[in-house]
Amino acid sequence: MSIRQRNRRERKSIAIIGEGLTEYRYIDDMRTTERYRFSLVPGIPKHSDLDDIVNLANERVKAGYDYVLCLIDMDVIEGNHEKMELYRALKRENPKIFFVESSPCTEYWFLMHYMPRPSSKEYANYDAVAQELKKHIPNYDKTEAFFNKTHIYRELKEKGDMARAIQMSRDLDELREKEPEVYKSYSQMYKLFDVIEEIMK
Repeated sequence: MSIRQRNRRERKSIAIIGEGLTEYRYIDDMRTTERYRFSLVPGIPKHSDLDDIVNLANERVKAGYDYVLCLIDMDVIEGNHEKMELYRALKRENPKIFFVESSPCTEYWFLMHYMPRPSSKEYANYDAVAQELKKHIPNYDKTEAFFNKTHIYRELKEKGDMARAIQMSRDLDELREKEPEVYKSYSQMYKLFDVIEEIMK
């Protein structure tokens, strides 16, 4: 085996499954912006229900990816007892998959790039988060047209504070564990950056 073949075989890989267009375009833009020395592969299921997301993630596990993450919007899940029970069961049954939650949605992670500190302010749904996010990205819209014009990962990195957002993500998750009735809006995206840091060692 040549050195080139060995390096190709040993190249680490991360597969990230998102529910929809927002997550896919964010990860794809991260991939093209950062040009990591490992493989970062976004994925989107045909349907956005939990079973399809986890099934696609399991396909990536079987394909041999070093890390497989599912980005989960919690707004619909938290409001439905049956969906929450299913979600908890899927997490228990799939220990090789990293579940990365955002409540109410991934856009809250985007908003965190502009927040000065962790906040207990609750955002009930996407519309509430989007209204606040548009103060910083006025034309924000989760459509192909918007993402074709705006490189969302690059926009957030260059105009927001990504390092602070990552730390805030970690802090809010810890605060939520201690006081779940106080801190209801959160994002666990720090888990993705922890995986990236681990794989870069």
